[in-house]
Amino acid sequence: MKAHSLEQVDRFWAHKLGIDSSLASTPRICCTVQHLYSGVQLFSNGERLVIAAPPARAELIQKAIVDITPEEAFSVEWLQCIFGGEAERIIGPAEVNYADETNFRAETGHFGRALLASDSDAYRAFVNALDPMELEASGAVSSDAFPAFGAFSEDVLCSVASYEVWEPTIAHIRVATHPSYRRRGYARAAVQSLAEAALHRGLILQWRALAGNKSSLSLARALGFQYYCSTLYVRLTR
Repeated sequence: MKAHSLEQVDRFWAHKLGIDSSLASTPRICCTVQHLYSGVQLFSNGERLVIAAPPARAELIQKAIVDITPEEAFSVEWLQCIFGGEAERIIGPAEVNYADETNFRAETGHFGRALLASDSDAYRAFVNALDPMELEASGAVSSDAFPAFGAFSEDVLCSVASYEVWEPTIAHIRVATHPSYRRRGYARAAVQSLAEAALHRGLILQWRALAGNKSSLSLARALGFQYYCSTLYVRLTR
């Protein structure tokens, strides 16, 4: 990736984590206070662990990370110990990856294309073919999500990729493939089409997947995405 793209990604995460200066200026392990969301987010990039907490939880975490290593704190078990029953759900670990026009592996002649209004029936049929767990793993693909890009086999929509712009320049990708058409290149074609449009807009592509979703992460690597960080998110009951 270009240095400028990495700088933009760094600024995006510094804002998301409640860091006033830069990520590089933070200690190896620290707790910050953020006002953007009600849960607790853990950010690990191999060099440091930042735990971003809402104001009411910051003091608890600051005390808990004394005399503990980043490796010990970045775990579901440690979070369960700290929050107990207040942890409604712990999401992750997940891996976050990025690509711009310099490292995305563009492929000419792919068979993906932008979805049109006339594709609405095929789009709904595609979403209906996914079970709830598949929908969640995809990042909540929805037939209402546009812009969207797909790959077809005759009249069957086999894979869909869409993105949401996270200000100012991050294109957060959602991708899913029909259960009957997996591992045939449809997802790659859909993402190729998405990437052409998003990169043309000057956006940076973001691919996030659970660390256990090896097929998704394998596709990201094949497309040239570069690993940036791992995350854990704690959804609190109150």
